[in-house]
Amino acid sequence: MLRWRLLLMVMAGMTTARNVSQPDVNPQCEGLPECEEPWLIHVVATGNNDSIHHLWGIHGAPSFLVVTTSLDTGLNVTWTDFIKFSPLSVTFDEKPIHIFGFSIPNLILFDDTDDSGTLDNSTEPYIVVPMTNFYWEIKEVFNESTRESAVLMETTKFQDKPLPMETKISFQIAAYGLEGRSTVLPHLLRTPNSAQFDMVLDHLVLNLNTTDDEILMEVKETTDISGFKKARWAMDLIIFSSEPLNEEEKGIEFSTEKSLDDENTPGVFHLDQITTKLARTTKQGGYMQWRPVSYLSSDRDINLSTDPNIDGNFTSLTEISIALEESLAYAVFGDKLESAMTAQTKVSFGQKKDKFYAAKTTPHGLLALDMDRHQRKLSPRW
Repeated sequence: MLRWRLLLMVMAGMTTARNVSQPDVNPQCEGLPECEEPWLIHVVATGNNDSIHHLWGIHGAPSFLVVTTSLDTGLNVTWTDFIKFSPLSVTFDEKPIHIFGFSIPNLILFDDTDDSGTLDNSTEPYIVVPMTNFYWEIKEVFNESTRESAVLMETTKFQDKPLPMETKISFQIAAYGLEGRSTVLPHLLRTPNSAQFDMVLDHLVLNLNTTDDEILMEVKETTDISGFKKARWAMDLIIFSSEPLNEEEKGIEFSTEKSLDDENTPGVFHLDQITTKLARTTKQGGYMQWRPVSYLSSDRDINLSTDPNIDGNFTSLTEISIALEESLAYAVFGDKLESAMTAQTKVSFGQKKDKFYAAKTTPHGLLALDMDRHQRKLSPRW
């Protein structure tokens, strides 16, 4: 098991509380077979003077957006165009004040031959796994009065073949109406303008070198996955914003802050974040924030953890891949995704001597896949 948590936020109007709606799965979708898959989940957080629309889409490249609009602005989905991957098929009654978010078009399995924990495309063997290979289902929807809404989504198929219950990718995402901290590690500080995102790679041991039905590999006391002796997972990350930029201006940037206080996240003394230009220069804009730690068990013990390593040298998006073209982000932005408002990078998971993405508990005690994990219900305290 590998867990990574981050917050996705916008700096919207000053408010201490928002009313959060129940998750609306595939709003306005009627009579289409595609409505069975979670193409779009919509949650509205209403303040005194504006609304924040949380849009979560899992088809193609999983995409997660925070959209600030004027009060009572409605969402419009042209489903016949949306399911055909047409640009601008998801719109609003009025032009949004601000849009910020991210997409994950690919996972990457790589052979960390030098045990660095980071992916070096020039020297290390790797296999790109498009997220279009996975089929998803919503496992649970949670709504606590008007202050929190959440969904749990999990993969059920890979390349149209059913996955065993323990082999999955899970996304847990929640929108909040009040400021506070999560009661589970890493205790990130959330606001009424934020969404919390958790990603779990659980028993993700796949044979990517076969064309037959033997997609799943036998779980052994080894880190050998798809022929890689020192296997780790990474992912492509696309970050986008609606903020206009001149060519010479810096848009989306990565930074890290040091702290002497680890009270909320024991053993972690840094806070990483990705910010837009407006977030750095004004009280507007959007940003992503996380503690640089990935837990390797459901206990979230710092002694069973590794690092999420982000490449801080962001580059412009020069091509819209098939996964992105089929995504919610493309339905909202269209070809504007391929612009100065969008940045791309990679996040790899691992650190030196952590025994890689192991299949079972190793003699050294590192648990990379939680063999005792059971299905659990979402909690208002997660």
